[in-house]
Amino acid sequence: MEWKTDALVLGGIDYKDHDKLLTLFTAERGILLAGIKGVRKPKAKLAFAAQPFAFAEYVLVEKGEHYTVKSAYLYDGFYPLRLDVERFYAANGIVAVCKAVAPDGERLHSLFVAAVQAMKELAYAQTDALETLVGFMLTAAGEAGYFVDLDGCGICGAEIEDEPYFDFDAGQFTCRECSVGSRASVSTYHTLRKCASLAYEEEKTQGGKKRALRLMKAFLEGKTDTELACIGELLQICTEP
Repeated sequence: MEWKTDALVLGGIDYKDHDKLLTLFTAERGILLAGIKGVRKPKAKLAFAAQPFAFAEYVLVEKGEHYTVKSAYLYDGFYPLRLDVERFYAANGIVAVCKAVAPDGERLHSLFVAAVQAMKELAYAQTDALETLVGFMLTAAGEAGYFVDLDGCGICGAEIEDEPYFDFDAGQFTCRECSVGSRASVSTYHTLRKCASLAYEEEKTQGGKKRALRLMKAFLEGKTDTELACIGELLQICTEP
């Protein structure tokens, strides 16, 4: 049976002499593996369809639980990501988060759209790479059922003004009076609100990008039991405050 789907390439491994096994993220069936033949040959017609980050329409031949790429039409390869090391690592962060939270065989249209949009922003927009990644991680966490509450203190409802805490189990911030969880920072809280497109105070986001990314990395690693190593590497090389 043939099946046509839009997909984002999350990775691939070589097998046999000229073939690859691709990890594809699809809107209809989540993450799946698909073989693609002959793409490691010189001048292979489908070489583009096996590149990291490729966003394309794939025609897959389905036999039982196995898929083979028959043909593909490229929408975007996000080539500019390869020209900026921080954006490249941020894109790999998106890939890693998708792998961590997207179950096989389930429809995940909203997460798929969010991943493609984040790749586009990283490749072509002037948005901050860390903020784009953090925003995607917040969306991914919510889609996976790990919603992060950024609407004031999760216990008493008070506004977060200073000395916030973050409860990693509940996914919520608490105020100084309630003080449940681990000590965080005001800049982390307001940066997360900014990345979630909520109201925030710009002056309180200073120095919060790396802190927000570290928090979301730790939060998703704890929820998914997956190490997001590439995000750790991004934190090491990133020049952003």
